[in-house]
Amino acid sequence: MAEEAQPDQFESLVVDAIDALPEQFQKVLEGVAVVVSDLGTEHHAYGHYFGDGVARERYEDRIVIYRDTLERDFGHDRDLLARQVERTLRHELAHHLGWDESGVAGLGL
Repeated sequence: MAEEAQPDQFESLVVDAIDALPEQFQKVLEGVAVVVSDLGTEHHAYGHYFGDGVARERYEDRIVIYRDTLERDFGHDRDLLARQVERTLRHELAHHLGWDESGVAGLGL
């Protein structure tokens, strides 16, 4: 039997951010893959939401959290990095729930 891979420190921050969500939002994320990527510099982003939202089910939903850009900009302070990972996750979750970019900004995300 193969051992499960242990999350690295950054992935643990993502898990903590998911755990910090209210229960109803954790349930929303049950059908959404949350993945860590190092392509943030290429995309000029901290995160991305891919899919067509919670109201439709034509495409697989995915939230990508970009380790490289988050660590570049916030990695000097682990608490600051953790807060920004949580903020990024909430931002992308808001897109999944149907908010556009201006609406998400209005939420303070």
